[in-house]
Amino acid sequence: MITAHKSDLEGTSRDASGPGWTSLRLLVKSDGMGFSMTETRVLPGAVLTLEYKNHVEACYCIGGAGTVTELDSGTVHHITPGVLYAPDAHDRHEVRNDGTEPFHLICVFSPALQGDEVHGPDGSYASS
Repeated sequence: MITAHKSDLEGTSRDASGPGWTSLRLLVKSDGMGFSMTETRVLPGAVLTLEYKNHVEACYCIGGAGTVTELDSGTVHHITPGVLYAPDAHDRHEVRNDGTEPFHLICVFSPALQGDEVHGPDGSYASS
């Protein structure tokens, strides 16, 4: 059984951040589950261009709001609490927070993240 309290993970190598985002890695590759789970916040005003070439991701919004734009088609999805989005085909996408509070997500990645990754110049994580 794995249990973790976020206060024990904050300030460790599992507490990653970059321009416009923070991501607390709740489950990582070394936990042996085959996937990872993060508590991620996209900060107000942030625009992130992402393309997970080596992972698939599913995100469930638990607070705030934002938009996710599929960059190949231009399709815009409005994400609010209770909405899930999953770029299931390694879709290049833009995550935007035009609000005044963090866009708060629980995200699952497969394969699992190591835990200390930050986005590369192309918006992806390296393969783990």
